[in-house]
Amino acid sequence: MARTSKRARKTSPLNLPSAFDLFTPSKEIVLKNIWIFGPLYAVPFVFWLHSWIWSPLPNQPAHWWQSGRDLSSGWTGSPLPTYGTFLVVGFSLLWFIIIAFLGTAVQIMTQEAQLRAVQGERLDFQDLWKVVKQIGWRMFGLYIVTTLLVIVSLLTFTARYFLAPYVMLEKRVGIREALDQSAELTRDHRGSVWGILGVMILIGLFNIIPILGGLVSFALGGLYSVAPALRYQQLKRLT
Repeated sequence: MARTSKRARKTSPLNLPSAFDLFTPSKEIVLKNIWIFGPLYAVPFVFWLHSWIWSPLPNQPAHWWQSGRDLSSGWTGSPLPTYGTFLVVGFSLLWFIIIAFLGTAVQIMTQEAQLRAVQGERLDFQDLWKVVKQIGWRMFGLYIVTTLLVIVSLLTFTARYFLAPYVMLEKRVGIREALDQSAELTRDHRGSVWGILGVMILIGLFNIIPILGGLVSFALGGLYSVAPALRYQQLKRLT
């Protein structure tokens, strides 16, 4: 009897590996290029550390950095002095701007590095920065549009447009084209993308554990970070 299913056999080279199976190749790529991914991932780690330091202590009107029990500082457990309020507000706004600019640039460089590493290309910080200068605003617009679509659709479009950044980085297309091509790539393979998102959620659950859990989650997330780019390459071969 002729085979009518469009799904590839398990022995077929077109068969997609599970999301968990992507952990090992992703880890190997990250460790092989740790001199690139290490500094790039250090930036969000600093953001996370800053957020943790400024998070309020349980049932206390103070932050972690103000507590002598956890991190030594000039104010041992006392609330922030009133005269420093405007300084803190100004610093917070400046920090937000830094996060918005630097965070977006690093995100673009990271995804470009993931794509190039999966394709076996040489990685260089200068080349990655050139991509930010060339299509940085376009990528920023894509991030905003994708986020809005996901929010409006109540997460329905998450898998559909998940690969749009890699489409734009590789093909230098516009926002609409990147979204459309991502939707086409994932049309018959949404489950394979949801699987990756599921693994990311599982890794994120380690954050439930105070302090140490965040570090474990960050490390595992970094090692698994190339999985989306790997899936993008696999889906391209199916089209």
